[in-house]
Amino acid sequence: MTDPTPARLSLCMIVKDEADMLPGFLERVRGLWDELVVVDTGSTDHSVALLEAAGARVLHQPWRHDFALARNHSLDAATGEWIIFLDPDEYVSPAFVAQARAVLDDGQIGAATVAMQNLREDGHVQEACLLRMFRRAPEVRFRHAIHEDVAETLLPQLRATGQELVHLNAPIIHHGYRKEIAQARNKKQRDTAIIESSLRQNPDDLYLHFKLLEQARFWGDAALASAAAPLALEAWQRAPDSALNYWAGELAVMVVDGLYAGQWEAALVQLQAMAVRVPDSPAIAHRSGELLELLGRLDEAKTAFEIALSQQGPAINTQLGSVRPRMGLVRIAIALQDMDAARAHLELAHKMAPKDPEVVFTKGLL
Repeated sequence: MTDPTPARLSLCMIVKDEADMLPGFLERVRGLWDELVVVDTGSTDHSVALLEAAGARVLHQPWRHDFALARNHSLDAATGEWIIFLDPDEYVSPAFVAQARAVLDDGQIGAATVAMQNLREDGHVQEACLLRMFRRAPEVRFRHAIHEDVAETLLPQLRATGQELVHLNAPIIHHGYRKEIAQARNKKQRDTAIIESSLRQNPDDLYLHFKLLEQARFWGDAALASAAAPLALEAWQRAPDSALNYWAGELAVMVVDGLYAGQWEAALVQLQAMAVRVPDSPAIAHRSGELLELLGRLDEAKTAFEIALSQQGPAINTQLGSVRPRMGLVRIAIALQDMDAARAHLELAHKMAPKDPEVVFTKGLL
């Protein structure tokens, strides 16, 4: 009897009570994986039965409030040459499956990022570039108890092997950012508790500060933002420039908003001070434009919005370098009674995001 064909691509997952999402997910990932490894952290619905019927190897591990721990348990069990990790609320397309399988045949590639499109209630799609696929190696492990990733351990591995990091542009649609889904799963309390616990152990971890303030922003929790911002600023001031990653501009904006809610002049001064360390940030340029607009400094606001549109630095929220500053220019043009310019900017904004609430509302006025 011959040995079974070795797995080329292992799809690794962690789940708990995902029976509502799994049928659609499993249908869409058909043809993607050679091995499906799932860590179940205590499901009480029929998630495990669905997964086993689909051919998954299901491991059971009690939930210890640490996503990286659970992810690494799946890595320990995987046998594939390649790993890809997804969640049940992330839906792939046939185009993505084809792109991912094509990567397996290129010996020069060591890892791949994906285009994760987060669906929101206002019609926006927030796209993030996430590292989700890589060659399996014992050195590659997940870090961070929440919003876990492998970049810290994978990137040195890529440098050592000389292999490339490529991008798969066929989008993955993520439904988990819709608030009704997050509320039903009690994600705010769970995620905030994990981040705060991790920060007590690692108070200088800027990524954790970013994630805590992101929780405050997503849920509109002003009290959490006010409490988290001073500690984040202290960590920012202690951190070396090498610690300021792709999210640094948005972290600076959230720190300032948490510290100086309603204090526009003080917020602008603090933001400008922090911008020195993040010179090419659409997020900082856009927020500067908003603050200048609130202060009535319209010419300076116009310049800031134009800078936000022109900058090429990284941003998690791509709206901050596109439709949001474009709508800032619409508002400035209206304030200056230049209606032709307002309509021209509005048309460009509409092409970017036709369902955006501000775009829709303003089109109704103009």
